[in-house]
Amino acid sequence: MNRVRNSLIVLLVAAVGVWGCSQANPGQSAAQAEQIKTLQAKCNKLEDDYKSAAAARDQARKRVATLEEERAAVDEQVAQLQKQVEAGKLVVKERDDLRQQIDSRTGERDQLQARCDKLKKGLQTLLGQDDALAAPVRPATPIILGAGGL
Repeated sequence: MNRVRNSLIVLLVAAVGVWGCSQANPGQSAAQAEQIKTLQAKCNKLEDDYKSAAAARDQARKRVATLEEERAAVDEQVAQLQKQVEAGKLVVKERDDLRQQIDSRTGERDQLQARCDKLKKGLQTLLGQDDALAAPVRPATPIILGAGGL
């Protein structure tokens, strides 16, 4: 009996549902159809907007990837330029050290040249004094030695 009762309740609910659907106003269905068309148009517009936004997003991602590649290339160039700058600084330092060495060696050379000139003048003076002493030793007249000589 329980089954029969449950079946009757389901049948009654179905009959009430069918009767309620058949009672709908024809004016309401036209309004609902217009509302459905409006909602479908909005849905189509939103789908188009979504597609254009997705295309813009994809394009932006490609642009970001391109910019990241460019940035990596620029970073690499910056690193190379920094290495060149460091190498240039080392060259400048070495050049300055070499200039300092040249200056010190030039000073040493000038000192040694001055000493050589002084030594040369001193030797010339000594040679002149030696020549002066050696000149009176020469006899003015030659001595002739004879057979019976001294």
